Amino acid sequence: MISYKQAKEILLKAGEEHLLKTEELSLERCVGRVCVNDIFAPMDIQPFDNSAMDGFALRLEDLDENGGTLIKSGLIAAGDKVLDNKILSGHCIEIMTGAPIPENTDAVVPIELTQIDGDRIIFKKRPNDGANIRRAGEDFKKGTKVLKASQIINPQHIMPIAALGIDKIKVYKKPRAAFLATGNELVDDLSKELKSGQIYNSNHPYGLATLKTMGVDYVHTPNSVPDNPDDFEKLIKSYIDDDIDIIISSGAVSAGKFDFIREVLEKTGARILFHKVKIKPGKPNLFARLPNGALYFGLPGNPVATAAGLRFFVYPALRAMMGISEEKPVQATLMTSFKKRKGVKMFLKAKAENWEDGILTVDILDAQASFMVSPFLNMNCWAVAPEDIEEIKPGDIVDLYPLYPHCGLL
Repeated sequence: MISYKQAKEILLKAGEEHLLKTEELSLERCVGRVCVNDIFAPMDIQPFDNSAMDGFALRLEDLDENGGTLIKSGLIAAGDKVLDNKILSGHCIEIMTGAPIPENTDAVVPIELTQIDGDRIIFKKRPNDGANIRRAGEDFKKGTKVLKASQIINPQHIMPIAALGIDKIKVYKKPRAAFLATGNELVDDLSKELKSGQIYNSNHPYGLATLKTMGVDYVHTPNSVPDNPDDFEKLIKSYIDDDIDIIISSGAVSAGKFDFIREVLEKTGARILFHKVKIKPGKPNLFARLPNGALYFGLPGNPVATAAGLRFFVYPALRAMMGISEEKPVQATLMTSFKKRKGVKMFLKAKAENWEDGILTVDILDAQASFMVSPFLNMNCWAVAPEDIEEIKPGDIVDLYPLYPHCGLL
């Protein structure tokens, strides 16, 4: 067995060596995807000095502290060309929001703060220098970095990117994955009554739902796969021939008579990178590289071990495959105690809560056994108990990871 730290180093290295292919997408299709290259502003925003209000553009030298009266000498609307026009002495120009201002404009006074008498515009006081003017480059300067390579693109990024006139972004393609739940005891039809010795297949629908939150495209697979090594080998070979980035299985990776995954993988020419990790749940975790370069995750079949494997093995590798830096945990104050065996890292079902004073606390939930899924109804995170201790106590600071990553990988 190796430590989780060692396993993760192997996972990340393998992920980095299997960088995903790229594609260029329109903005509306980029949300949740990962940017390949740094993106720089191709222009200033605002692109020209313009008015922030409907009102009158003027020169400050034409008013005194108590305002004054100016003659309106024209009107500029939004969408008009930027001209080298100037305001004449003693004059002002009516201007609409977003319209380009004359080059010698010092301020724009909102129309509601003036009195209009034909072409005579009465100003009740002198405005501040630059009032209601949006200056060129005030929001973005040309050449400013606006997105970083390996940054996840979220909805809030779309507006500034569009404002800069960028219509497409080069992103990593979604990883393609197959998820296989193994076991003769599994029943896929959840409406079907169980027979003696059977259980419902919860790992497959959970696995697909979790992969979706990670931004993965999953290929069609049987809901469950019987414990038949020959049939499983044929299935794996069919996916090797397909353009798949990762294959995930649950079950058949321990040391029992029907735990055939490692043997089948070796027959297909896979290289086993590790098998068994000092963690709980999920000690029998297996990780391999298939002959076509795809990554294989053999997760234990107990439901919580499968869930932890997806979160702490599959997800870190997916990040590495898109050049995303390693995920950092948040920290919280523990409210409950938990005892464990020294030398084993534990991922614990937990519930975190934010308080008005800004303190983040976390409770370790009951029912931590790897077959018990009832805590999933209430948990919102995983709490991590380090290897080198036997107990975590109230008041301790512990690392937390969200139950699911951000939509589209986080």
